[in-house]
Amino acid sequence: MKDEIISKHTYYNNKFFAKWARLYDYEKYLLFSLRKRGVQVFNIKPPKKVLDVATGTGAQAYELARLGYDTIGIDLSPEMLEQAKKKISSQLKLKFQQADGTNMPFKDNSFDASTISLGLHDMPYEIGILVLKEMKRVTKNNGDILIIDYMEPKKHWISKFSYQFIKRYETPMYKPFIEKGIDAYLKEAKLAIYKKMDFLGLIQILLIKNRK
Repeated sequence: MKDEIISKHTYYNNKFFAKWARLYDYEKYLLFSLRKRGVQVFNIKPPKKVLDVATGTGAQAYELARLGYDTIGIDLSPEMLEQAKKKISSQLKLKFQQADGTNMPFKDNSFDASTISLGLHDMPYEIGILVLKEMKRVTKNNGDILIIDYMEPKKHWISKFSYQFIKRYETPMYKPFIEKGIDAYLKEAKLAIYKKMDFLGLIQILLIKNRK
């Protein structure tokens, strides 16, 4: 059953994001402040090694590398990664590779920190849990795990006001993600929030200290 869910999600993910890869990168102009604020909550300092999961076109990974972190971004979509690789330069410690977040090709404790930015809401619940468990596995004990995603409407009036609009353009997984709530994901993956903040009442930024 798990393999079937992963297979269906992989197919849907690649089909959906192949269509939007070229346009998706323009969101960096809207969310630059979010990317910058997100990495500022890290306790670790550059040049620590960081994994960016569901990296998409690499906006978060690029910001991490720009600040001096040794960064690897992974994603299922080859079209997204094609756009992400345009951000690589000789001045940055930045790499991208195609990989499945539910079965990462990295050894235990490979990274000082890991991030997932606006990715969980595009995944079925079961996939999201597997991804978080893999992030926990590959991140060192006491390392940082950073999660950035939509706030549930009950947590802020702006989120409540925006919910009806957002669900019209987001993927079908957005509504179940909101209804479940991030706390359900964290409980299942045995992760606890260390620090949290919001961005404009729409996005939650969660820092987790990895405990093994």
